[in-house]
Amino acid sequence: MTRPLHIQPLHTAALTLAALALLAFAVSHSPAQNADATTNTNAADDDSEIIVGRLVYDNDKTAVCFADQFLATFARETGQNVRRAYTEVKLDAPELFEHPFVVLSGQEGFSLSEKEKQNLKKYLDRGGFVLASAGCSNAAWARSFEAVMTELYGKDALTPLDTDHALFHTVYDIDHIDVRRPGGRHPVYGLVVEGRARLVYSPLGLNDTGNAGGECCCCGGSEIKNARLINVNILAYALTR
Repeated sequence: MTRPLHIQPLHTAALTLAALALLAFAVSHSPAQNADATTNTNAADDDSEIIVGRLVYDNDKTAVCFADQFLATFARETGQNVRRAYTEVKLDAPELFEHPFVVLSGQEGFSLSEKEKQNLKKYLDRGGFVLASAGCSNAAWARSFEAVMTELYGKDALTPLDTDHALFHTVYDIDHIDVRRPGGRHPVYGLVVEGRARLVYSPLGLNDTGNAGGECCCCGGSEIKNARLINVNILAYALTR
């Protein structure tokens, strides 16, 4: 398949199976993990499988329109053993800490409980990685998410990320964020701690809804068109920290 010159797959020698397997369980094996956390037997079939969680929050909200095709693309480009579908995990559950990478998204405003907010902060502080996205550029969802981040990390928690950031140059070399309707907000932000992004957030949408199936549709929103490739890079960045 021919690719645009600005999106070429890079060498992935750094994505060794040993490193990925070790990092995949770094969160669940953290000494700081809650003592009452239980083992989720569905989190992985063996120590070499990479599992991505899809967060359930605010009672029953979840990222039903966040396509999982980037998981198969990541597996193909890196040769790593990645489960091709999300595992649902509640934000307030101890099983959250068994997933090194989770997706948080939605298309309406929301409110997190105190337990959910504290679990989210502990997860991020202990090395977990969150990919957060406002589905179809939903402004209400973006406001809710940004309010949570401000409460947990301060008003300057989210830093704009440009394509010179390392996460745009892991599996693919991406020098352009292709926004459906340019001219609005900055497309990608990060929660950066000690020089490393622990969370990536898009108010415009990294959902790749065109590949999400079902009733999913961007419906005029300003989604990021090359979201699938960017999400591949974000996963690689998170797992090779």
